[in-house]
Amino acid sequence: MWEADLVAGVTYWDERMHQLYGLIYVDGITTHDTWINAIHPDDREDTLASVGRTISDGVPYVQASRVVLPDGTIRHVRSVGKIHETPGGGRKLVGIAFDISDDVLLTEQLRTAKAMAEAKNDELADAKDRIEHNALHDPLTGLGNRRMLDKELEALSNARMDGLQNIAILHIDLDRFKQINDTLGHAAGDAMLVHASKILRSSVRAGDMVARIGGDEFVVLVANPPSKVFLSGLSERIIAEMRQPVDYNGFPCRFGVSIGIACAGDMAIDERQLLVNADIALYRAKESGLQPARILHRGAAGRDHHDQAHCR
Repeated sequence: MWEADLVAGVTYWDERMHQLYGLIYVDGITTHDTWINAIHPDDREDTLASVGRTISDGVPYVQASRVVLPDGTIRHVRSVGKIHETPGGGRKLVGIAFDISDDVLLTEQLRTAKAMAEAKNDELADAKDRIEHNALHDPLTGLGNRRMLDKELEALSNARMDGLQNIAILHIDLDRFKQINDTLGHAAGDAMLVHASKILRSSVRAGDMVARIGGDEFVVLVANPPSKVFLSGLSERIIAEMRQPVDYNGFPCRFGVSIGIACAGDMAIDERQLLVNADIALYRAKESGLQPARILHRGAAGRDHHDQAHCR
């Protein structure tokens, strides 16, 4: 227990208070300097402010402070007290103090354990996100992979049931890619694939999907294309961009693309069959060899239509 006579300016601590502060008990009289100097320097200002509020406003004194023992160790001490008016008109601040070091240690351990658990959960969530991302994306280009394409086709199938009227698929294959790969190496081939993916990303509308489904094969899913003319224009822009030479370590690399297009229109065609139709259209476009002028459209009913454009 402790007691501060606010009129006489004398403070008394019992023997246990001295033990808490690591001091030797003599007569119980304790000076202000002895008390405040035992408080950790970082806690002194707050402790004095708390005492001041109690003395001036009469509010209960409740304060937890770190006490620096003579051997340098830290003890956490909690003090509570209140103002008492004496019959003679004096005022005393009387209270008790007790060691809360174990409670503080337990709280810190729980806080640390919680932080570690949260960090572990965040790490697991990040790992889960990375696994899911890697499962759906091509590691080289960052485009969607075949699995993501399948998921998007399923989603578009459901959307068509809810009113989406049309879907178009562009199946794209790079021409002369193998020659670049064989002559300049796989690193050059990878650079060309990354370059092609950037062109495709920049060419399509927001919301349309681009996927890499094979070595040098890409697919673009177009939801509700405005017209076949729009699709031909998109294809021609892709072809024009792909035909531009690409510098690789001082070597100008040239390649082109062949494109097959399949449109569902308002036909009740399965989206996977639509992908097959786009593949057939691509195959027939490549059959034209080096002759210019073929982007092949394959409709839902399987009919072929040719638009004039340079495929290679």
